[in-house]
Amino acid sequence: WVSRIEASQLDANVAYVATTGYRTGDDRPSILRTADLGKTWQSVTGDLPPADPVEVVREDSVNPKLLYAGTHFGVFASFDQGEHWVRIGDMPSVRVDDIQIHPRTSDLVIATHGRSIAIIDDSVPFREFTPEIAAKPVHLFSVRSVTARYLQPGFVDSNGKGVYRGENPAEGALFTVWLREFTGDETKIAVATASGQPVANLKAPGTPGFTRLNWDLRPTKDVRVEYGGEKPERFVPAGDYTAELTFGSTKMKQTFHVDLAEGITPR
Repeated sequence: WVSRIEASQLDANVAYVATTGYRTGDDRPSILRTADLGKTWQSVTGDLPPADPVEVVREDSVNPKLLYAGTHFGVFASFDQGEHWVRIGDMPSVRVDDIQIHPRTSDLVIATHGRSIAIIDDSVPFREFTPEIAAKPVHLFSVRSVTARYLQPGFVDSNGKGVYRGENPAEGALFTVWLREFTGDETKIAVATASGQPVANLKAPGTPGFTRLNWDLRPTKDVRVEYGGEKPERFVPAGDYTAELTFGSTKMKQTFHVDLAEGITPR
């Protein structure tokens, strides 16, 4: 039977259908694609695991080559329109019933069967990923603008969160790095103001594939005195910033913007 129909937002002739027969003992995954309003269909199941039924297929709202599949054991992404698939997200083996792409933030929202909702922040790096980037030894993806906020003083949450909720990601700027293979070289990210004033020096894990690094929007200890002040809890001023990646002899930059929530005093 048909578990999901996905009409393309980018091409009126294109649609995807996920079918499954696990209730009758057929656990094979199956995703079909039409590019001619349903006259003909081609399989885009690719190399999904052979005994992992598909509950949902979702096309990215910007990049037509980027597809997501929710199966009985997790979430998969295809960067070549279904020819190959890779598992994404640090999730347990759990059935995924739905996947949505937030229209404003591009966060990937994943609804599981019995294990709550998971969110992969900022899926834009997946959109930007191409064969050319995959062939590079390292790549720094675009950085989303961010707003610095403090938690409300004195706010007390219910005790239930400690039992039923997983750990949320840290606040701040999120840097996404692609590393083709482990070489032993350090992956460094230096953050500076638009005028070139250094504010943070960070190190990313050397793990091959996609990796992420969070910056809390505060000067790091090695540049704090140079930057001025003795209050490390304060955020950097609002404005444009540059993140420069260094990996061996390779360097590349991305720019991003920092805003401060009302009432925050910067350094």
